Order: sequence, then structure tokens, then C-alpha cells
Amino acid sequence: MNGHRVVAPGNVSVCRTRPGWRDLLAHECPTTLLREPISRLIGQTYGTIKTPTTGGARLLPEDVDLPLRIDMASPEPVKVQILSQVKEAIASGMLRAGTPMPSSRALARSLAVSRSTVVECYLELEGEGFVDSVHGAGTFVADRGSEDPALRSDKPDTLSASPQEPLDLRPGDLDPALLASSAWRGMWRAARPSSAPPPTAGLFELRDEIAGYLGSARGLACDAQEIVLCAGTGEAIVLLTLAFGWAGNAPVAVEDPGYHPVRRALEAAGASWTPFNASDPDRYVDHLRAVSPTPAAVYLTPSHQYPLGYRLSYDSRLELLDWSATTGAILLEDDYDGEFRFGVPPISSVAAMAPNANCIYVGTVSKALDPGLRVTYLRVPPHLLPRVLEVRAAIGATVSAPCQWALHELLRTGGLTRHVARVRKVYRDRRKALVDALEALPSHPQIQGADAGLHLVLPLPQSMSAATVARQARRRGVLIADLDEFRTVPDPSNPILALGYSKANPSEIRRAVRVLAELPAFQPGQRQPSF
Repeated sequence: MNGHRVVAPGNVSVCRTRPGWRDLLAHECPTTLLREPISRLIGQTYGTIKTPTTGGARLLPEDVDLPLRIDMASPEPVKVQILSQVKEAIASGMLRAGTPMPSSRALARSLAVSRSTVVECYLELEGEGFVDSVHGAGTFVADRGSEDPALRSDKPDTLSASPQEPLDLRPGDLDPALLASSAWRGMWRAARPSSAPPPTAGLFELRDEIAGYLGSARGLACDAQEIVLCAGTGEAIVLLTLAFGWAGNAPVAVEDPGYHPVRRALEAAGASWTPFNASDPDRYVDHLRAVSPTPAAVYLTPSHQYPLGYRLSYDSRLELLDWSATTGAILLEDDYDGEFRFGVPPISSVAAMAPNANCIYVGTVSKALDPGLRVTYLRVPPHLLPRVLEVRAAIGATVSAPCQWALHELLRTGGLTRHVARVRKVYRDRRKALVDALEALPSHPQIQGADAGLHLVLPLPQSMSAATVARQARRRGVLIADLDEFRTVPDPSNPILALGYSKANPSEIRRAVRVLAELPAFQPGQRQPSF
């Protein structure tokens, strides 16, 4: 065996060590009296890694060996086999918190699989909170028993700091307070003074890092030349409207319910838009086909439909690509909340499924960091790229060079990947607090859209008014959303609430649900007037 060993007092059994230790350590030590001093001595020699059980499991050099078995004859993909076995080892306690994982290269070699497969597994494990990646040190089993103290933002179990600060449970942006101050300071230290504006499409170095990030995090293989930076999603929509001449021509289809700022951006650019019914994921493409005239483009959020929260199925994504190829319509795939999923397998982005299709991927790093950064990026397929670059050059660069250098540093050092993995664990705990609190209500409300994203939706009985519930909650200091806020035409006969958990900690979330349960309008069978 060629690997690191984690040595605790109850299990001193190692392989390769420095000369003179081999005979003593080749077998299990017979008594605790002997195990403890040997374990302590090894720890003094090679350092410690904190664990929740021993307070200091010891690390020996070389690479860790994991007891994984891959069956190449199994119909189950290799990646799924690796993930399930590692998760089971962590859940069972065989791999304790703080245990170092083998390097991706070493694990790939020992399993006789490609390194890219192992890298994908590690990224997914990190994303789901099973492991932590420490830049320059390696990958370690995460402590899943408690939240990272550096990220913990729990406050006293009170509704808000003051009556003037209502608790916001509306769908929205991430909590910027969770960005580690060291990472934030570090990225800005890398900002460089400029003697000239940056390239109109963006700094090549940043675009190259974004392309690499898309490949590893979203499975979208692309080149830096295909990445175009914009100052927010609104500017991206205006840019694309000018590039493809949507103003005065066929409308752009938008989801209904959907994201209103995109509609306003289209109107500002002189383009018209038409809604299509996105309330039923099983008939998503059928409703799109029914749009007449055929739209020039369609704006969609397949990773976490905003605001209903469902993920568009793989088959529906294939149907969508077929429809686009037949009609020539451009797909604008906003990967809204694509980084945040909980307990469900990943689904490739639409753009990744057909890199040369008429699909423009719309992503952002500022949403995961600070919405005030206003940085959106487009991945444009090569055959659509010249028109986009022409308009981008005419408008000029809109994202400052210092901001681009700062983001480049965060991506280059792996800071963004680590940040997303850390906050995903925080949001997982907040999501659980919200789901548990709602499921504990006597009415047992139906919860939808909780598999991904940072909010869920709560369909109400027809006897209730979502608008009245939201209004009464606001008077009690809790902000929630009525789904009619996202619909083109309000539909009081289908009352639905949208509840976010990105801006409140678990204790606040539980308090908010208690407030919700006490509202007169939330009591079954008591319909309240919606005026």
C-alpha cells in the first residue's frame, strides 16, 4: 500500500514508515497502553488533523488508500459507484471528519479510471458537503456534524434585531455575509491598476478561468474565446437583442411565471416578449411549441425554474434542443442557482448537452459572491459569436479591469469553488430548518421545488389567499412572496407562496414559520379577502 494512513489510538496499523519503525508498527498494538503513546509520538512527528472523535487523528505521509471496489461489468456508471461508496464510508464513520482523501491522480491510478472521473467525483462530494478542499493542502472529509464556525451566522432566536428590520424569506440573492473575509480581501489585493480599458469581451485571463470553471463545475467544455463578459444579466439581454436584431421582429418567449427583470430589459432594448406556460414541467416544451408566431429566442431557467423551483428533466432538455434546431430559435439558458442542489444527481446544462446548438449560456459569479459586483458572463457557441463580439466591441467594456482581475484571482486559486462548497453546506442546513418546520405544521403543507436553488414553493388550498397570507406576514415582520408577483396575469384560484432561506439563519427560519402558522389567513378553511 502506498498511501497516507490516519492513525488513531485504537488503530495503529501502518505500512510505509521511516526505518526503525517498521517492525513496531506493522501489526495492531496489543494494548491501549502501547497504542496511545505510539499514536501520540506519530502525531508529534508528522502533525495532526482534527477529528470529532479523537480530537487529533494523525497523518502519515504518502497517499491515502480507500477501500473502493469498481465493477466494470456493472451497468452502474463508474462515477456513481465511486460516489456511493465514498458517501457510505463517510456516513458510516469509517472515514472520519478531517481524514485526508487521496489525491485525484493517486485514486484514479489505484482504481484504473480516468483522473477526470475522480475530479468530477471530488467536486460533487465537495458540493454536497462530504469533503472540503483546502488549496495547497489537499482534500479532507468534512465535519458534517456542525456548521463551519467561520460561516455560522446564527443569531438569537428572535425575529429580527429591531422592528424596522423584517425577516426576509423572499426568493433572492445569496447571503454575502457568508463570503470569507480573507477570500474577499485576497481577491481584491490582486486587482491591478490599468492604463487602458480592458478588452471589450473581457480579460483573457479571466475568461480562461471561467471556461475552466464551466468545464469542471457544469460539464460545459468551451474555450476562453467563447466567453463574453457583461455588467449584469440585464445588460447581457440588451447586448443579445442588439446582436440578433430582436427589436421589431419576432418576440422572445419568456417563462410564466418567470423572472420579470428580463422582460423589462427586453422592453428597454425595443424587443417584444411573449409568455408561455411554464407551470407544468412535463408539458414545458409542448407549451413552448404552442407559441405563435415562433419566437426568435426563449429565455429559460432549466436548472431551477424561477420561481417554481423544479428542474427540467433530461428528456425535456433534449426536446428543447430538437425544437430549437427545427425552428432556429436561440435558447438563452440562465443557469439560475445551478450550483445549489441537495440530495439529487446533477443534470447537464442544456448548453453542455449540445455545445454547437443555438444555445447561449448565461452565468454569473457575482450572485454567488456579491450582487453588487454586477458581473455576468455569456458562453456563446462559435457560430453565433461574431455578431455578439461585434456589438460588444461597439459598446465597449462594461466591467472594470480591477474587478476582473479580482475575480480572476478568486477563480485561479480555487476560491470560488471552495466558497460555493462551503456556503452550500450552510444553505443545506437552512433548507432543512425550513422544510422540517413546515412539515411539522398540523396542516402538513405540500412542499415543492426544494431539491435545488435557495427557495421552495408552498401551494395553498384554494380556500386560502396567498396575497392575504403574505400581507399579514409582512405586518408581523416576515417577508414572503405571493407567486402572483411572478405571473403575467394573477391567478388567485391557484394560491402559492414562495419562501426563501438564503437570508435567514435556522433559528430565524423556525421563528418565521411559527409566525406563519399563527396568521388568520393561513388557517385551513378560512379564506381571507385579498384586498
